[in-house]
Amino acid sequence: MPGRPFRYPISKFEQWRRKRADALMRRLGRSPHVVRAQGARFLVDTIDYIDQCIAWEGMWDGPQLDRLAALCEARRIDCFVDVGANSGFYSVMFALRNFAERIIAFEPEPENYARLMANLELNGLTGRIEARALALGNTAGEVILYQGPSYNRGEATIANPDQTPKEVTHLVRQVRFDDEFTLAGQRMIIKMDVEGYEFQALAGMERTLRDNAGYVQVELFSDRLDELKQLFAGVGYSFVHTEYIDHYFTNMPGLS
Repeated sequence: MPGRPFRYPISKFEQWRRKRADALMRRLGRSPHVVRAQGARFLVDTIDYIDQCIAWEGMWDGPQLDRLAALCEARRIDCFVDVGANSGFYSVMFALRNFAERIIAFEPEPENYARLMANLELNGLTGRIEARALALGNTAGEVILYQGPSYNRGEATIANPDQTPKEVTHLVRQVRFDDEFTLAGQRMIIKMDVEGYEFQALAGMERTLRDNAGYVQVELFSDRLDELKQLFAGVGYSFVHTEYIDHYFTNMPGLS
């Protein structure tokens, strides 16, 4: 792909080399440790699936990031909102490649947020990305967040406790995006990965969706896609594409 900003998949030899390096670090008791991926540095613990992909393959969500990168190369993007940022792979990629003028990342799970902040520090991005230790929902207040299992910290959830071990919970602050930010007339990309809480998070940002030219990637691991399409149609967005369990919607002219 001409101008493709990401390098993947890597060769079998490079993947083998990366796995060997990770295994050595683990034998030496140096886990978590820092690896390089896509020109950035990340603190990883390869017990976790996402960290494993970053460490062994040098990439996470390649097709999704390619799609967003192509849009950023074609149109100036004012703001990228990373809802459910986890350890910050998307936000770091957007910042280092200057895909958006402003980057706002939300991650309410304390351990994930700590890893996010460590990755921003590793890449000199603490002043570039606005990182918020908050959940997004349709009301403001406090909610219970169930910590994900060690093998996939991205499964931390407010909405679906049945998918987690339920051994560790956190009382986290939840806000409505529309209460915290007043954005209008901007070109925005929103990436949302909130483990079943997407309808509540989207309900709290309806004004933002209406008042801006948006392109939205929503992970939805359920049978509610038709309902999700109806929600977006109600704020003037068209369905664009599905990539595995990520679904794309936009109100930008020429993209629907």
